Amino acid sequence: MRIRILQIFFTILFILVGICLYYLQIIKGPFYDDLSARNSIRLLNITAPRGNIYDRHGKLIAGNTLSFGVFIVPQETDDIDADMEELSGILGVSKSLLERNYKRNRSASFAPCELIRGISKKTAISIEESRFNMPGVLVKEVPFRNYYYEGAFSHVIGYIGEIDQLELELLKPYGYNIKDLIGKDGVERFCDRILRGKNGGMQIQVDNRGRQVKVMSYRRPKIGRDVYLTLDAGLQKEVYNLFGGQRGAAIFMDPRNGEILSLVSSPSYDPNSSLTDTMRAKESPLLNRVIMGVYPPGSIFKIITSVAALESKKIRPDTGFVCAGKIKIGKYELNCWNRDGHGYVDFEKAIAWSCNVYFCHAGLLTGADKISEYAGLFGLGKKTGIELFGESSGFVPSREWKRVEKKEVWYPGDTANLSIGQGDLLVTPLQIARMVAGIANGGSLVQPHILKRIGDADITNFKTENLKLAKEDVDAVKRGMRRVTEDIDGTGNSAASKIVSISAKTGTVQVGRGIVPHGWFAGFAPSENPKICFAVFLENGGSGGDMPAGIAKLALEYWFRKHKND
Repeated sequence: MRIRILQIFFTILFILVGICLYYLQIIKGPFYDDLSARNSIRLLNITAPRGNIYDRHGKLIAGNTLSFGVFIVPQETDDIDADMEELSGILGVSKSLLERNYKRNRSASFAPCELIRGISKKTAISIEESRFNMPGVLVKEVPFRNYYYEGAFSHVIGYIGEIDQLELELLKPYGYNIKDLIGKDGVERFCDRILRGKNGGMQIQVDNRGRQVKVMSYRRPKIGRDVYLTLDAGLQKEVYNLFGGQRGAAIFMDPRNGEILSLVSSPSYDPNSSLTDTMRAKESPLLNRVIMGVYPPGSIFKIITSVAALESKKIRPDTGFVCAGKIKIGKYELNCWNRDGHGYVDFEKAIAWSCNVYFCHAGLLTGADKISEYAGLFGLGKKTGIELFGESSGFVPSREWKRVEKKEVWYPGDTANLSIGQGDLLVTPLQIARMVAGIANGGSLVQPHILKRIGDADITNFKTENLKLAKEDVDAVKRGMRRVTEDIDGTGNSAASKIVSISAKTGTVQVGRGIVPHGWFAGFAPSENPKICFAVFLENGGSGGDMPAGIAKLALEYWFRKHKND
């Protein structure tokens, strides 16, 4: 009897279940299918604002400005073409632009696809008011990177852009995703993982009109950390303006610890603007000439020849030679820039007057091997290690290099050329600034750097290498460099200042018949107790004692007026 009752019970239960399934799937199936289609889960990525970038005094160089972007979710749009048409009228842009952006940015039917960013608050409100007719259209807050000094810091700060396929493959293990904005150059690139923070997101349910029903989950974005640089915004802007767009580079650095106070490459570019035209410009504004540009140093290199000759005891500070305007080396004849000759020249006058004949004599006595060795000691021919990508090594030729690479013999004429900074020798402006810092600080090779703090953490950990130079030799070079600006016949006399004593060396590099030469001016100030060293280079800028010296003088006077009580 009990078994009979159970059979009846389960039979009735199965009939009821069958009726319910029939009712839900057959009778009410279209209803629930429509309901499902009219409701969806939307995943919204919330971009984390990048950390700010400040100068050494806390002045904001790069930060974020609130902006708005327009997005569209393909699966929630009834008519994409009509939506594009309506958005075109509200935004005041062509429909074809929106369509191009849609094709380029679309990743998945459920993912919001960016159509345009940087719209005004007023326009954002207008779109929100029209969203009833455009259920798949979204307006989202998008942090906009703002570079407050336009082109003045561009080669230091760099810029950000959308991650490309190669970058995505390399960085995906570190949490990078498609459409992420990443640093493309400068500090933005070097410190990208510090600055970018961590994105957040929302999972929301919306109805068929795209209206939010409820928030299902939320993850708050984590803002990136701030970065503080060693640069001084005031000096950076002053040097940038002094160049006036002329091709060249300048570095001002503390010789005691390697902190870069100003790093300018000219011409520059505005990272707030589109770089499409900039990339095609013949002046190569994207090239960071400070660290990437390699040039013959010309007479600036006579500082290395001086140290090598003094340290190897081939000359003394009182050693003199007669300059008759030229020197004959076998069948090779090398001219001094002063064709009439300087007459009898001692060591200090040789630096002050930049006498080619004197340094050819000194170089021939010292030998190419010793000169190349001291060039390497002062950091030439190798990267400085500054926190920027793309640094060049430069090149210091040697007897062995010529034998192996060129299959040629090294001649005395090669040594003479090397002694005065000509031939195959190539340097970057940053290397020259580091070189003169080694004289200014008494014989230490410093590590140039531009990062000072990350958040509240001081990351200053400067490195110095003692070159073990005799004090009397360094002092002799310093005296000669001081006379460059203070002697009436000094090649850098135009840089003599009533505000601060400047020690320097000029350089003029011939680059071809009928072409204006490159100009160098490098040194330190004050002469007695150097607190800042510098290198100024102008492509086709003429004599180093003219425009390059003028830029250095005005920049130094600006700095010491500002810091007269320091």
